[in-house]
Amino acid sequence: ILMFLKDLGIEDNQLGTYLTKNYAIFSEDLENLKTRVAYLQSKNFSKAHIAQMVRNAPFLLSFSVERLDNRLGFFQKELELSVKKTRDLVIRLPRLLTGSLEPVKENMKVFNTRLFKVKERHLFLTYLGRAQYDPVKPNYISLDKLVSVPDEIFCEEIAKASVQDFEKFLKTL
Repeated sequence: ILMFLKDLGIEDNQLGTYLTKNYAIFSEDLENLKTRVAYLQSKNFSKAHIAQMVRNAPFLLSFSVERLDNRLGFFQKELELSVKKTRDLVIRLPRLLTGSLEPVKENMKVFNTRLFKVKERHLFLTYLGRAQYDPVKPNYISLDKLVSVPDEIFCEEIAKASVQDFEKFLKTL
């Protein structure tokens, strides 16, 4: 496996850092690792790009071909990217393939939501002194709840105000 990583382009002075982050690579079957690299090459990732991605996202080769394919497909479909732009994105940010998709989905939901709706609700919460978006502090308001619930639920459960108060506030903007 060490020889495989070196052949892939991981330099001697990078092996220690890599193995510290992903020592479980030694429990992987060498043929599976080769298959995953071959899959990435079949998607037109160069050997140099694969090495760069593996250095920056040490768990990348621990993902099955199916899971890698699903992740690439997710970003291509959800962000409406071309194959080349998807490839460029994951070369720059390979941890997108290995990290949790929940923060990505939450950010995408906020991004497709109309900006003025978010701004209106944020300003109303600020006016009420309830704009608190830090998850470690009390009265945390998630971005998902801020944008995905209807006005009635936003007012009652999040702003703790009436819809009429919210509508009056909006008239002042």
